[in-house]
Amino acid sequence: MPLSLLLRAAFVSAFCISATLANADEPVTRCHKVNAPVGLSIRSKPGIDGKRLALLEEGDKVTLAGRAVADDKTKVFPVVSKDAQDPEASWVQISEPKAGYVLYRVSGSSPYDYLVPCK
Repeated sequence: MPLSLLLRAAFVSAFCISATLANADEPVTRCHKVNAPVGLSIRSKPGIDGKRLALLEEGDKVTLAGRAVADDKTKVFPVVSKDAQDPEASWVQISEPKAGYVLYRVSGSSPYDYLVPCK
């Protein structure tokens, strides 16, 4: 299979995965906190090529962006995007403390959630 066809197939596959995650059927709590000892960067777009807007420290609270749940204002259908360079990484859009995107999860052999629900 020619390289251009492989690249097109990869793009379509990544788009479909991203669209599925962005329209998740399960709402989550808006309030999450950073679960990363070294902190997280808020970026202008999903991926490490997005401009760094701010740095969050472990334990900092963030508000997830997304479609609100009509009967529960504490929950949202989050906007999650797959990383273009690392297909095992996912980014989530936040609205507070600064609008942008943060690394949400890395799957693979050792899955890790960089954001966890507030308690």
